[in-house]
Order: sequence, then C-alpha cells, then structure tokens
Amino acid sequence: MQNLAQDPDAETGTTGASGTESNNKADIVWREGYAGDGTTHEQLGQDHWPSVEYSPYLGFGNYSLDLTSSQKALSPVNTLTHFALRLFLSDLPPGYVTTTANNKLVLGPKVWKNDWAALLAQYWFLLVVVISLLFCIIIIPFIGVCYCCFCCCLRCKQNKRSNEFRRRCLCSVCLALLVIGLMLGLFIMFIANKFVDRGLEDSNMTMKRASRDTCTFLKDVADHIYHLLVYNYQELEAHLEDQLNNAHDHIFLDLGDTSESTALAEMERILNNMPKALKIMLQVEALEKDIRFFGSQFRDGMRGQKRDLSYAAYALCHLEKCYKFNHDMGVVTYDVSKCLHLDLIPNTTIFVEAMKQIIEDKLYQIPIRGMARLKKVKDIILKQMKLVLPPIFRSLTRSRIMFLNEAIEIRDLIDSMISDIHLNTLRTARTFDDVYEKFGEDRRTINIVIFLLIFIIIVILISALVCGFLGPNRTMPGPPRVFSKGMAASCLFIAIIMIFCVFSFITLVGLFYLIIGLITYTSACAPLKNDQNIFRYLDPVIDINRYMSGSTEVREPFSTLPVSEAIRACNANESVFQLLRAKNIYDIKKLLNLEVFVDGFEDPPLFTGDLSNVELILEKEKLLLTDMREGNLSEYHSSLYSEHLCTKFIHTDFSIIKSKSMAFVYEINTKYLKGWSGVIAYYLAAVDLIRYGNYFLDPLTSAVKKLLEKVKEIDKLILYDNNNFGDSFKILMDAVERSENFIRNKGNDYINHLANNLSTSVNLQIQEYVERVIREAENNVGHCKPLAYIYHQGASLICERLVDPINAFWLATIFCCMLLLPVLLVAHCLMCLYSKIYPSPIVAQLAAVEAARCPVCTGPPVMLAPANILSQDFRGKAGLTAPEELDRPLQVVPVRAESVAISKRKKD
Repeated sequence: MQNLAQDPDAETGTTGASGTESNNKADIVWREGYAGDGTTHEQLGQDHWPSVEYSPYLGFGNYSLDLTSSQKALSPVNTLTHFALRLFLSDLPPGYVTTTANNKLVLGPKVWKNDWAALLAQYWFLLVVVISLLFCIIIIPFIGVCYCCFCCCLRCKQNKRSNEFRRRCLCSVCLALLVIGLMLGLFIMFIANKFVDRGLEDSNMTMKRASRDTCTFLKDVADHIYHLLVYNYQELEAHLEDQLNNAHDHIFLDLGDTSESTALAEMERILNNMPKALKIMLQVEALEKDIRFFGSQFRDGMRGQKRDLSYAAYALCHLEKCYKFNHDMGVVTYDVSKCLHLDLIPNTTIFVEAMKQIIEDKLYQIPIRGMARLKKVKDIILKQMKLVLPPIFRSLTRSRIMFLNEAIEIRDLIDSMISDIHLNTLRTARTFDDVYEKFGEDRRTINIVIFLLIFIIIVILISALVCGFLGPNRTMPGPPRVFSKGMAASCLFIAIIMIFCVFSFITLVGLFYLIIGLITYTSACAPLKNDQNIFRYLDPVIDINRYMSGSTEVREPFSTLPVSEAIRACNANESVFQLLRAKNIYDIKKLLNLEVFVDGFEDPPLFTGDLSNVELILEKEKLLLTDMREGNLSEYHSSLYSEHLCTKFIHTDFSIIKSKSMAFVYEINTKYLKGWSGVIAYYLAAVDLIRYGNYFLDPLTSAVKKLLEKVKEIDKLILYDNNNFGDSFKILMDAVERSENFIRNKGNDYINHLANNLSTSVNLQIQEYVERVIREAENNVGHCKPLAYIYHQGASLICERLVDPINAFWLATIFCCMLLLPVLLVAHCLMCLYSKIYPSPIVAQLAAVEAARCPVCTGPPVMLAPANILSQDFRGKAGLTAPEELDRPLQVVPVRAESVAISKRKKD
C-alpha cells in the first residue's frame, strides 16, 4: 500500500536531468520522492506502458537423409589418388572439359579427337607415366614371343639339390605375396566398377532428395518471414489498439496515483468496512467484560493464596522447610503481575458507540461522491482521446500493409535465389553424363573381361602354389601326375603365357581410365578442395529479376548473383539475409526507413479542459470527516489492548506451582509435621490453586487471546498505514487536499505529458518490433546450413560417385599390371624348380643293371682296408665313391620289364 503521508507544501519541483516530456520545457518532478511520472508501479520497476509479448516461430524443417550407398571401402584408395593427383596437378589445359548451355560439364573436343599433346605438355609426370606404360605395352608381347619361340621356357639351369629347396620356398613366398597383391587389386577393381555403375542411379536419387529438401527449406523460410512480418505485427497491432482504446483509463489511474487522489479509495474502503468492524468490536466488548471479571476473580484468589500460605508458614508450620517453600515459590508476588492490571485497558463501549454513530451518519457516501467528481476528469480525457486515436489506428493499418508487402518481396527474393541454386544443383548432378553415354556399355563389357582375365590368372597361380606345396616331386619323364609339382609347373607355364597375351590389353585400358580420371578430377574434384576455386567451372548466374512478382511499383533491376558467390558467402551458420545484404540485393535493415511510425499528438496539447475548480471533497464534508476523526474512535488502535493484555499472570508457570504445592503437602505430612493444622493449610491452598486455574485462569487466558486477534482484524479494516483511526483519516484527508491542488494546478500538463508519452511508447514499440524482425532475420531465419548441404551434395556427387571410382579403377588396374611383371620372373623360376625330375634309388640301380647287363654288381669292386687305416679318408680310392660323385645327379635310364625278368632268372 502506498504511503500518502507527505508534506502538502512539497508538491512540485524541477530538475535538469532526464525525462520523457515531449515539449522543450524543463522536466518536472511530478511527485516528490518519485522518479519518472510519479506512479507507484514505476517505482516497482514495471514499465509504464507494458510491451507486447510475441509468439515465437515453431516451424521445423524435416530434411531427408542421405540413403545412397557408402563408399568407405574406397576411402584409402581415394585418399591416395587425391594426394597423388593434387601433388602434381595444376590448371587443366583448355579443350578437354567444356560446359554446355545449361551449365553441365562435358568432355571437350580434344578428348574425342585423342589430342593429348597439350595435356602431356602440361603435366610432366603424366608424360613419364604414359611413356613407361606404352613401353611396357609394346615390349611385353615381343618378350613373350621370344620366350616361346627360343624355348626359353624349357631352359632351366641345373642347380645342386641342397639349394633347390631354399630357392623353391623363397620363390613360393614371393609368388604368394604377388598373388595377394593381385587379389587386392582385383577387389578394388570390382568395387570401383560397382560404384561407377551406381553413380547415375545415386545421382537421380540425390536430385529427387535435393528437390524435396529445397522445397522444405523454401517453405520454412517463407513461413518464418510471414510469421515475423504478418503474425507478429498483428500481435503488436492488437496490443497497441488495446492500449490506445484503454488509454483514458490508464491516464486517469496514473493521474490518481501521482496526485494521490487514491486516498479517496482508501477512505471508501475504511468507511465501507465500518459495519463489519462494528460486529467484531461488539465481540471485543463482550470479551473485555469477561476479561475484567475473570481477571479480578483470579487476582483476588491469588491474594488469598498469598495470605493463607504466609499464615501457614509463620503461624502453623514453624519449619525452615515451609519458609523456604514460600520463598522459592514467590508467594509474596502472586498478585503483582502487570497482566492483572486490567483497569488500564480501554473501554470498548466508547468505540462501539462511535462506530454506530459513523454508520448512522452515512459518512461512507463522502468518498463515493468524491470519486464521482474525479470521474468527470476521466470522461473529459475519454472524449479528447476519441478525437485523436483514429489517425493512429489508420497509421497502424497502413504499416500492416507495408510489412505485408515487404514479406512478399522478401519471399520472392529468397525463392528466386534458392530456386536457381536448386536448378543448378540438378544440372551439376548430371555433369559428365556423356561419359556414361559414350562409354557406358563398352566400358562395362571391357571391365568384366579384364576382371575375368585377372581372376583366371590368380586362380591358375594359386593352383600352381597349392600343387607345388603339397604335390610330390617328379621321378620320371612323361606327363605330370595330378596335384604334383609337374602339374604346378604346367600351371605356371599357362599363367606366363596368359600374362604375355593380356598384359598389353589390361595396361592399355588402365591408361585410358588414367587419362579420363585425371581430366574429370581436375575439373570436378580438385576445385572442391579449394574454397576459392570451388565453382571455377560450375558458376551459373542467378537472375533475381526473373522471379520478382508483378507489381505496379517501378523499381530498379536487381543485379545478377553467381551461385559460386552465393554458396561461398552463405556459410552454414549464417542467414540468407546476410547474403542478400552483402550482394546489395536486399537489406533487411531498410525496414527502419519505412514510414510506419505514428506522429505525435497535435499541438496545442490534447487536453485543454478547465480543472481549476475541481473539488473532490466539499467543505461541509470535510467538517463531518474532521468531527469523525476527532471523535471517540480517534484514539483507537490495537496497541491500546496489546500493551496491557498478556497471558503471563504469574511469574512462574501455573502448572508448576500447582504440582509443587501438592507435592510439598505430601512431603510435610510424612516427614516433618506431627500435627494436622499446617498440613491442612497447605493442602487447602493447593486445592484452591487447582480451582483457580480451572475456573478463572483458563477462561481468562482464552479471552485475552481472542480479544487480541479481534482487534488485529479491526486494524486491517479501518486503519491506514498502521496509524490510529484519527491519524489515518488525517493523512488521507491531507492527501485528498494535495490531490485537489495537483489537479487544479498541474492536471492539464500531466495529462498532456502522459498522452505524449503514449505516442512515444507506440513508436518505441514499433521500433522494437522492427529491430526484432531484423535481429530474427539475420540470426534465425533461413540458415544456410540446409542450402549449403543441398548444393555441396550435388557438387560432391560428381567427384565421389563418378570420378573417384574411375580413379580407383585405373589405380587398381595399373597396380595389377605392375604386379604381373614380377610374376613372370618368379613364375618362370618356380616352373623350372617344379619341372626337375628326382628319381628314386631303386630306379637308379635298375637303370645301372640294365646298362651293364650284370645281375649282381652295381659298381666297381670294393677292397676292405686294414682296421688301422679305416679311420682315414679313402673315399674315391679302391672302389669307394668320391664326394663329388655323391652330389652328381644320377642318369636315369629307361628299364624294360622283360629285362628285369631276365636278370632275375640269371640270378636264380
């Protein structure tokens, strides 16, 4: 509740600080001790004219996910090719890649004419690679012909048996490693070929997804703009219309608050509460009588207790124990508590009669008539406001139309920009379609043939390794047995012949893919690695003017906007409005320059009524109120009762006194007294205490508590600011008098001041709305993240799903071709080792018998040496075999079956 107790002389003052006065006069202190307009709600930190609360935009763009096949299997290969190509590549010479009329990349005329001179001259490393591959392509077939014609395949060097096993193991391991490399290259070729086939299908899927995402993005941006410039403005307009329609109430209430005429409302509250307060006061009157009765009875009883206990101790007991008991219990102070001085409480009957008189005089009508007189000022304000508000309403309607037009213009601009970007995204996704058209069917067939050829060579080499590792050695001439080393040699020979036959073909295809992959990578993939060159070849132009809606307004044509600049400037965390402003296409801040602000109220001021004769309370009414506040109720306050009423009627708790008195009776009865007179005196005193507590003290305590609660309720009903009744009405009457003086002297100026503040507040809220729209547009509307994702998805589609698989295919193909060269050497060595014949000892002996026609002897005669010389080395002498003869390969001689039978018969 506001405090109206102020010095009536300290009403006005001046200051040179700040204020909101619309004229050029010095700011006025409307109310002493209050800043601003002098209202209470301003001092509480509340806005004088509350601001509008806008509803937030809750739209959500549901964008699709990339569901195309992943290419992680080729990630290491792509990384390797990108590193190698970026290490040596520079700008692509002209003529190898061109753009069509619809901004698609296609292979240039030099590709179809097979004119590679400029390309080889541009890249020295490519010249070295091409020359090396062409040399291999040309020379390998001649080497194969010489290998076969000059019987190189049958000329195997004879080595010692002890070295052949180690050589065979080493060559087998080398061949196994080379086969693993061929399998890896074959796997990469297979995956790359699959990805090339899926490239076109994925591009179609990406185009459909990008189309849906772009439509979602456009709808989200358009809805957000429409929400800001249409719905939010409608909320602002409704809020301002409500403020303007109720402006007279607001001005009137502020006038009453600042001029302190709200004291009339406080008077009305007090006088209207008087009947209710009278009912409570009658209850207080009854409680007061009960308190006086029970209090006097209890006080007299406690005085009797003091007399009886003193007589019993000094006349009947004569024991120190009795003296000590009376002293400890404070018997002499039983009746001296201030709570028993009930003669100090006021006579409630006087207050009751005064309240009845106030009600009978109907004094409550005085503040009602005063408020009715004050309402005339409100009616004058309302009449004047009706004259000046229509132009403001028309201005708000005009502003709504202007913001709607801006919303349509912004939507058209964004639609044009994003639509062109989307169309170019679709064109970009179809880049290098001619590669599919020209080489689609032949490429697939050739790739399958190459894959099968390398696969067959790998199978043959693996078969040779398995047979050579698990199969037995050759022991005789003739056709090799199955799963023997002879069969392994045959497999290796077949593999060598196949390699000589297909090497040039596979290498030539790899060289072709190398050239195509280098060209497409330089034009489509290399710019993606450099933000400044990303659109070096794909840089279509957005024509904003083609998408502008029809309008009679003459405007300057918009400049074109390249897509490269659009995407590069529109980062993922930025708004499209920052892009439009950066390219001088549209500046959202121009909303601040729109003529949407209302004009101030006209001069002369709005309110010119005569308030010099305003009188809220008449003189005769003041006399009646003065007599009332100086009457019998003037001194009323709950403190008149609470100062003298309390519940501590004895210095010690009464229950303790009762219990100790009865305990002392039993104690002196059994231990100290032989007669009954003292015991009976103390016993009767204890019994009286119990009765005093039940019949006097308990009702007295309850009545005191109820009375104090009742007078607190009366304070809330008829007192102001915790003053007594007389002072409360004096403060309110003084406030009403100050209010009359304020309205008479400053009423016109204050009303005009509030009216001008209203126009300022309307313009301020419109400015805050415009700033909010700009802030939202630059920070939250149309983030470029979906737009950049959609475009870069189409741009990266060319590289990731077409060019990268091509580069992976030629890398794998050339890798396999390079591995086939060492395979030739290793396979030839293994073939010689596997072709060697290792006869068994029985076959060698039979061959010797057949040659010598001797059934028993198989060597020269052997003479035994004496025992003392057996320890010496006589090998090679006297029929002993020399060491070099042991290492010499045995000559295998064919033995016929009939010769063996004749030898056996001779032996028999």
